[in-house]
Amino acid sequence: MEVFALTRIIYGLVDMQSFFASCEVASRPEYAKREELDSETDPLLAVAGDPERRSGIVLAATATAKQRGVTTAMTLGEALRLVPDLVVVRPQMGFYLHVSTCIQAIVQQYFPLQEQFSIDESFFAFPYPSVLFPDPVGAAQNLRQKIWDMFKIRCRIGLADNKWLAKMANKLAKSNPDGIVWLQKEDISRRIHPLPVEEMWGVRKRAKVLRETFHCDTIGDVASVPVGSLKQQFGVWGDVIWRWANGQDHSPINPNSTEAPHKGYSHRTTLPRDFDTKADIAVVMLELLDEVCYRVRRAGQKGRRVGLALTYGGFSGGFYRAKTLDFCSNQPVDLYPVLLSLLDKWWHGEPVRAVSISLDMLQKSESIQLSLIEDRGKRDVLARTIDDIHDTYGETSLFRAVSLTNAGQLLDRSQKIGGHSKGDM
Repeated sequence: MEVFALTRIIYGLVDMQSFFASCEVASRPEYAKREELDSETDPLLAVAGDPERRSGIVLAATATAKQRGVTTAMTLGEALRLVPDLVVVRPQMGFYLHVSTCIQAIVQQYFPLQEQFSIDESFFAFPYPSVLFPDPVGAAQNLRQKIWDMFKIRCRIGLADNKWLAKMANKLAKSNPDGIVWLQKEDISRRIHPLPVEEMWGVRKRAKVLRETFHCDTIGDVASVPVGSLKQQFGVWGDVIWRWANGQDHSPINPNSTEAPHKGYSHRTTLPRDFDTKADIAVVMLELLDEVCYRVRRAGQKGRRVGLALTYGGFSGGFYRAKTLDFCSNQPVDLYPVLLSLLDKWWHGEPVRAVSISLDMLQKSESIQLSLIEDRGKRDVLARTIDDIHDTYGETSLFRAVSLTNAGQLLDRSQKIGGHSKGDM
């Protein structure tokens, strides 16, 4: 038997292409006779909020629809103006979660050291060279074909020497005919460094600062900035950005990533129409805060910083503001007045289309902040009792009367997963 010396670990990232749309296409009999894996012949189809009302945004679109100009987060009305014959379907989040679970199990069968990264992405790692994995690209091809054979869903796979480079390789695989890119050390200067700084995965809005403050046009420019200068601008993130730009990442594969403790909790909802009164926006804020506080209490935690984010009509513009308190809480009665003060200070009457509430700077809720005015112990007992009722009978078994007003979104959201229709479970 041939013995290989363990010289390195190869990291991979598998990403399902247009996952929600691919699930819809694969599940519909009228599209059953599609061509093979590497033949892009999917129908013009998009998953969006409410096809009957022609409202909401595009959550996913097939490759053929994208070629016609349809993009994720585009309003459905705009997508239909671009492609009048676009087939639009409602999201079925329960179905997508089920398919995701099955695909994640397949990835783990091929690569036991695996970490789910999102509903449609998964990291994995394997030793190379080894008896089981003598050919990294061949192993990726086998996985890609298996997912297609079982689910009729296409995927891209990036391979590299660490997780960050695997993510960048996956992005490069979008333009590769076979959907696989193996990025090796000697490829960093040739294939990564010439990319625009905005293509640097993970930096998000920091890319604008890198371009404007440090005059970095490319990822290679970022790699040349002294790490001390980046740390002075971004704090600990400066060191991370410098290492990424130089092709370094020490992040391990975490098979239990979905069980990791939360650093913060948030809840967001997209409204069915623009809200333009404080009273209506405040109703939604309170509903979301109730959900966030419930999750924080169930985790046995409290938070010190509460945040409010509004997205304006047309999904353009908005703000996020937060306030750090001098006490920790997981009770809406403590946090709601703070959120209202943020709304009063930062909202100037613009139409609002989405609202998000967050609570972070968490700590364990083992202690009680005493008060001379109210019995907070009894208040906590009441909150736990309401939580138990929700756990047993559902969140609509007991709720605030304001949720019955025209502004209330609770009853509608209770029929959804992640803000979208559950579909058939």
